[in-house]
Amino acid sequence: MNKGKQVDKRNFLLKAWEIFGDIFMLNVMFVLFSLPIVTIGASLCALYAVGMKLVNREDGSITKGFVREFKRNFKQGTVAWLVVVFVAVAIWGELYYVANFGGVMAGVYKVVVVLEIVALALVLPFLFPQIARYENTLWNMVKNAFLLSICNLGKWLKIFLAWFAPIALSVIEPKVFFNTWYLWLVIAFGLIAYGTSHSLLAVFERVGEVKEEEVRREEAEMKKRDTGGKIRKRAMMGAESEDVNNE
Repeated sequence: MNKGKQVDKRNFLLKAWEIFGDIFMLNVMFVLFSLPIVTIGASLCALYAVGMKLVNREDGSITKGFVREFKRNFKQGTVAWLVVVFVAVAIWGELYYVANFGGVMAGVYKVVVVLEIVALALVLPFLFPQIARYENTLWNMVKNAFLLSICNLGKWLKIFLAWFAPIALSVIEPKVFFNTWYLWLVIAFGLIAYGTSHSLLAVFERVGEVKEEEVRREEAEMKKRDTGGKIRKRAMMGAESEDVNNE
């Protein structure tokens, strides 16, 4: 009995160490491929593509898988990242502009800016994981990311806080960043992606089930239509044969 427990404990430790090594390598790849800054979007897509495969325990090389996903999502991921940066800069500019004015219109503009920030916060958690998993236009990706967040607020909150809380804390408290900066280089990005991939996969699997149900309904409706058409044809043929016999 004790030997069995020791074997289970050893297997658990080996598996945990293997997962740690995969996350470490995934983090290193993300940091290296994000160095040009403009490629952060494609790196995020690759980070999540490989992270979700790790959660599903799919075998394969972390480095080769990351490079493959980076290349596959480079165009759309980069465009999405540039759009996000542009929108964020525009919102910051609006905040700076509104802060220098008062009155009713300034209050209206502040409400508009807050709504823009909320919309951006709702889109971001699902945008790059979606690009990593599905094929679609960027505009549809943005709309679907927004809708997924609205329909899965609990999952959205987990993913949003997992990314936003440590980043915001590092920005607000520089001492925290100076004491933990090496963690971002070693494991932080990969760990957050791996942890949030569980929530993302739960949402994506639910979406897949809904789509499969819709396909089954459409197929059932088509079968009913085909059956109805065949019955009508047989009825018409029977009526024609009766007319010929009567003649």
